[in-house]
Amino acid sequence: MKGLKKLLGLILAAMMTMSLVGCSSGSDNKEASGDKLQQIKDAGVLKVGTSAEYAPYEFHKKVDGEDKIVGFDATVAEEIAKDLGVKVEYTDMDFDGLLGALEAEKVDVVLACMTPNEERKKSVDFSELLYEDSNVCVVKKGKEDLVKSADDLKNLKVGIQSGTTQADYVTNVLGITGAKQLKRVPDLMLELQNGNIDVIVTGKNVAEINIGQYDGLSIGNTTVGKEVAESTAAAVKKSSDKVDNASFIKSINTTIKRLKDENKMDGFMQEALKLAE
Repeated sequence: MKGLKKLLGLILAAMMTMSLVGCSSGSDNKEASGDKLQQIKDAGVLKVGTSAEYAPYEFHKKVDGEDKIVGFDATVAEEIAKDLGVKVEYTDMDFDGLLGALEAEKVDVVLACMTPNEERKKSVDFSELLYEDSNVCVVKKGKEDLVKSADDLKNLKVGIQSGTTQADYVTNVLGITGAKQLKRVPDLMLELQNGNIDVIVTGKNVAEINIGQYDGLSIGNTTVGKEVAESTAAAVKKSSDKVDNASFIKSINTTIKRLKDENKMDGFMQEALKLAE
């Protein structure tokens, strides 16, 4: 009988050990396949990466004496956070560092007038489009006919913001390797104003805001760059075996659909343009 009891005890102990291993494995799998949307809700914060010097999409503005990040993308970020029941926390950095911050999980989402081109889609997932705009050439007043074709740009000193679709268009599509790339659009405007460059290729809304702030600048009479639409979308990290972003993207798209159904996107842009004046 003693031997039988001992054998039963060993069997019971083995079964308990297997049960604990099974529980541990299940817990690890749950952690490994963590849901990003739930993580954001649990934290109560949506961490947004942006580059707040690209009015009217995102820029700094004194509101009631406090410096705040405002603009079209900022308004959309607030709407996404509202639908999630969380607050927004911004991380402001150079545009060309945003995808790296997303990959390192320093931010949950990027909202920075980022165009979902094929190269970026290799490393991140994008939401539905938020807004579409055209590109233009900014020149000095009186030189609106300086650029008539893309070939004209090849003989000029061209300025572009580094990391943007305009930079890709100028350097890779047009093959202009000597273009001046700067991190901030205001710095490009100063370079043009001071005669250090001849033309800037940028988005139409951005151009219209900035030429009102820098004397002697104008939008050129050309279609160069217009064939490359400046569309903007939210970017999130691709799902992995550790984090599932599918429900997060779905939630963002639900907010975008609501805003479009309510015809609010154009209104957000008009509000941003007024704020940027």
